[in-house]
Amino acid sequence: MRRPGRRVIGAVTLVTALVLALGAAGLQRPTTALAAPSGPSWDDVQEAKGDVEATEIAIARILDTVAEVNAEFEQLRTAALMAGEEHQQATIALDEAETTMQSADRRRDAALERASASGQQAAQLAALLARAGSGDITMALIVSGDDADDLLYRLGTMSALSARTDAVLARALRDRNVADSLSDQAAVARDAHADAVAEAEAVYAAAADAAQQAEAQAAQQRALLDELSVKLATLTGRSAALERAYLDSLEHAEPPSNPGPGQPSQPSPSPSAPAPGPSPSTPAPTPSQPTPRPSTPAPAPSPSSPAPTPAPSPPAPTPSPPPAASGPTPKPAIVTAAIAFARAQLGEPYQYGASGPNSWDCSGLTMMAYSAGGLAIGGHSVSAQYNRAASRGLLVSYSQALPGDLIFYSYGGSASGSKYHVTIYLGNGQMIEAPSPGKPVRIVPVRTYDRIPVVARPSG
Repeated sequence: MRRPGRRVIGAVTLVTALVLALGAAGLQRPTTALAAPSGPSWDDVQEAKGDVEATEIAIARILDTVAEVNAEFEQLRTAALMAGEEHQQATIALDEAETTMQSADRRRDAALERASASGQQAAQLAALLARAGSGDITMALIVSGDDADDLLYRLGTMSALSARTDAVLARALRDRNVADSLSDQAAVARDAHADAVAEAEAVYAAAADAAQQAEAQAAQQRALLDELSVKLATLTGRSAALERAYLDSLEHAEPPSNPGPGQPSQPSPSPSAPAPGPSPSTPAPTPSQPTPRPSTPAPAPSPSSPAPTPAPSPPAPTPSPPPAASGPTPKPAIVTAAIAFARAQLGEPYQYGASGPNSWDCSGLTMMAYSAGGLAIGGHSVSAQYNRAASRGLLVSYSQALPGDLIFYSYGGSASGSKYHVTIYLGNGQMIEAPSPGKPVRIVPVRTYDRIPVVARPSG
């Protein structure tokens, strides 16, 4: 078995040490299952009912647990996405190595064919010269057989060759030298291709393992949130579905830049006392607008107190027109087709390395969405899509983002950092994404942490 080269070892080391690198940056990988933090027990919940202070404490414990669970999953999610992008880069390198190898093989075969033809021409000319008066040369041709190199050497020692013979011999020697050189280059290209194959396979194995871990943790996260939403509903008197929508919305809250051990990934809303359940007309919360925690109702005014006269409302200020968008002008037809395609995949599962038709990863979704509009945006890689936009002057400040623009995420949020995620901006602070293992294609509020401060406008 061929031993992996230095690039293979480097790639495996990178992916294997990825989670450790995240830990060094303050994102330590959880060492216990996500189901371990469970918030208050059912006994605690039952005892807290009817006691405002105890209820507030129990609610706070639930929200702290959700924050911890979300922070732990975010670590695995980021590690899995970064490992997946590393594999996409290795796949692109493999494709390039295969193209180079095939081109080198074709050039080598053509050179060998030319060398064979010119060698045969030189041999035929030597035979004619031999029949014209050099029996020794004829005997040499019979003895040498098909060994063209030996024949060329013998011909090179002859002093009676004509000018035409010199030209034929020089061309034959040149073609043989070119063929030898291209054969060496083809061998080097094959070695590089073998290294690229080994690297892609090694990185794939590490990335697939990271994706599997993230997917398992996502399943445990869902089960835990189901349980916590029922407990929260018991404390607040609201429906479990409404509480679950609220807890889901907390996933998109921004975590602090460097949470310490045991600290939540985002500030928890203030706990409050229970309140009556919502009326049937109360709408469910959307991910972009988390449901506020219920609070103790304010006391009604005394019947004997005169009702205060409301002050006249000042006229509503005239809203300022939004600033004109800058950057390249998008092509509406392409943007509409890309967004429509992405929306059609809502609810379909995330699968590492997939680009449809029924499962997706982030760059696979964006690539195929724009392909539906007839536009190639750089291939199946977050970095490749960003680099293509950068090379064509299609990057725009996030403050000027328009529907259809691509939003990128990198570790630390730097444009020069390791990019690991890409989404499509829908406008109004919303984006559509194939998020991570265990999470289906969805529309969510734009996350700000790790977001690169520029977007790409592929159709500009």
